[in-house]
Amino acid sequence: MTPLPLLPVEPNYLDWHGHRIAHYQMGTGRPILLVHSINAAASAFEMRGPFRGLSSEYTVHACDLLGYGNSDRPARHYRDTDYIDQIGVMLEQIAEPSRLIASSLGAAYAVAAAERWPERVRALILVCPTGMRQLNQPPGRLARACYALLRGRLGQAIFERLTSRSGSAFFLRSQAYYDAAAISQETLDSFYTTCRRPGAYHAPICFITTMLNCDIRTSFPRLRQPILLVWGRQATTTPLRYAQAFLKANPQAQLEVIDRASMLVQDERPDEFNQICRTFLAERT
Repeated sequence: MTPLPLLPVEPNYLDWHGHRIAHYQMGTGRPILLVHSINAAASAFEMRGPFRGLSSEYTVHACDLLGYGNSDRPARHYRDTDYIDQIGVMLEQIAEPSRLIASSLGAAYAVAAAERWPERVRALILVCPTGMRQLNQPPGRLARACYALLRGRLGQAIFERLTSRSGSAFFLRSQAYYDAAAISQETLDSFYTTCRRPGAYHAPICFITTMLNCDIRTSFPRLRQPILLVWGRQATTTPLRYAQAFLKANPQAQLEVIDRASMLVQDERPDEFNQICRTFLAERT
């Protein structure tokens, strides 16, 4: 199958328990690993701004987590521990302490990986992260019943309806971006086409039934690496006020807020985001 054109380089693939994990690399210098968020149409595409913008100074790595992008999309019960382990595999493959830039629920997985393998992570930049006040509860009986109902054809039908072109556009305009002018036709096409790959609904069904929640209320305070939180001021799904839980939990953490941006701030305001990352990393790593 021809790879989706998510980033300006072709992916190579790493093995994770017999499944292919798409890996992208560009640039030279100290390593950065980019980890995308989790949603119906998630992929490394949402990290294209830092992937391109930081590659003049760093070796930038990115991945598609299993079930997304150009990675395999097997029918399985996905768990947060799967994605934490995949980040660990990527860090091990890089074979040098890396800077992690991760978004939303992907940021919670990055925190868990950094706590588990501290020697592999030099610093963390977390974009509208979850795991402290939201998406931190394990699935209960009702969630498991919903998953059992939706993991088959019914779930696939609902997924395909929600990720139609109009459904994808609604999600981007209402939750992911503040400025509709920042949503290009390329963005609309990419979010739609990545959902049309065989097996595309398996991981998102686990997400919406809370199977992928990740509790970092214990892990985050234990981190000793430099930590930068980057928030879009107009984020609605993960509003700015949630940053306070992170700042109170770990004195290593500091906050930068980007105005006129929502959840995918790294793609909506890439130049400003990249400059914040450069300054933070230059001063602390």
